[in-house]
Amino acid sequence: MKTILVDPSLCIQCTNCQISCKDEHTDNDWTPIAAPQAKGQFWIRIDERETGSGSRMRLERTPVLCQHCENAPCIAVCPNNAIYTRPDGIVIIDPVACKGCGTCRAACPYDAVFENPQLGISQKCTMCAHLLDEGWDAPRCVRGCPTDALQYVDVESLNQRDLPAPLERLMPDEETNPRVAYIRTHKPFVAGGVISPKEGKALDGACVTATHQVTGSIYRTQTDTYGDFAVNAIEPGFYTIEVMIDGYYPRVFTDYDLREAKNMGEVRLYPKA
Repeated sequence: MKTILVDPSLCIQCTNCQISCKDEHTDNDWTPIAAPQAKGQFWIRIDERETGSGSRMRLERTPVLCQHCENAPCIAVCPNNAIYTRPDGIVIIDPVACKGCGTCRAACPYDAVFENPQLGISQKCTMCAHLLDEGWDAPRCVRGCPTDALQYVDVESLNQRDLPAPLERLMPDEETNPRVAYIRTHKPFVAGGVISPKEGKALDGACVTATHQVTGSIYRTQTDTYGDFAVNAIEPGFYTIEVMIDGYYPRVFTDYDLREAKNMGEVRLYPKA
């Protein structure tokens, strides 16, 4: 059994995945897997979010598609038994049995099921099951991705392969047990610049330590030549942040809210002598 592995850190929003999906499904009838895709519809999307602020703002991109859940809520609520899971784990909406009532669209926590008003049915990503049945090695979106932000991998290997980061799932609190897997999803960061206003210079090599006030997790970094720093991919929560360098009085920030990314701006340190 295979699934899609998504690495949002590699997504450059080239939209090749969306273009490939449109090319495969627009005006093409792959019944019983899928009827033609509706105009203006995207079965894979790139969610964008700005985090931080000012010169320390980042644009985060996350590809989202049907998660092909083991405990698929869309299957549970369909009154026409039009949605089913194939032996290979792919969740399919039967375009003939579907009556377009919309209960599946309302039940999907990932907003990955769409209305086709022209045909009066619901539709979503099929993981290009019709192509896989013909022997293709991957869905079109995966084959179109130039950065490997999307990969088609063996499910069994996800617990064994040398992944560059821990395996994650979208919205784990939903308990849908999605088959689509993620690594390196976007986490909060804290950034800023350390300066000595009395001396009129940036402080290179200052140590910045962020300690999670509940778990005790510690993240450290140092400022660069320009006094800038960024503590990346931290666990959301409240932190104690300490900024220090030899010869200067340290600064300590308590109860610092890092449930979202923050730009601390200038952190001013003063020489001891």
